[in-house]
Amino acid sequence: MDIGKRFDSVANRYDTPDKEERSKRFVQVLLEKIPVNKNFKVMDVGAGTGTVDIFLSPYVREIVALDLSEGMLDVFRQKIEKNGIQNIRIYRRDIFSEGFDEKDFDLIITSMTFHHLKEPEKALSQLKEYLKKGGYIAVIDLYKEDGTFHSDNTDVMHFGFDEKDVENWLKYADIKKYHYSIVYSIQKERNGTKKEYPVFLIIAIKK
Repeated sequence: MDIGKRFDSVANRYDTPDKEERSKRFVQVLLEKIPVNKNFKVMDVGAGTGTVDIFLSPYVREIVALDLSEGMLDVFRQKIEKNGIQNIRIYRRDIFSEGFDEKDFDLIITSMTFHHLKEPEKALSQLKEYLKKGGYIAVIDLYKEDGTFHSDNTDVMHFGFDEKDVENWLKYADIKKYHYSIVYSIQKERNGTKKEYPVFLIIAIKK
């Protein structure tokens, strides 16, 4: 089963209060660190059920959201309709293998996607090509963990990333670091105890 179909199978129960809080925090930090305005055209890669984009949409001109899972995007469409949102376009697309015919984005975001990618440094380099000069890319993902975050690691290529990993991405993609911080901590119960899984945000700018 490919990763898109795997996410199809969990789409209707994917959203949780924790994921909503995490997405809200992500957008809050983006708005604090980046001069986001109503002229911004944004791409979200691995948009899922669109929680991040729903929070971000009032602050930008347009969001182009891409994901592999039709099931996740169906949930996203329902949210768009329910909230009367007019500035989000959705595509079922693997940008890394299929490409995309629009460029010159002001901001590209991707949340909890890179640990599913075999070569995140190449992914960052590819995404950079869709940015305008001076545009931003923001990646949120798990800090290095011990492999216990997911109950099933079938599609997990990396157990999170540390600062050295991120620096290697930036060097490979030839893109300049703008901001790095731990922005959230996900709590899960493992073996009867609560365990913390930090989540980082890296923002880079196209030179």
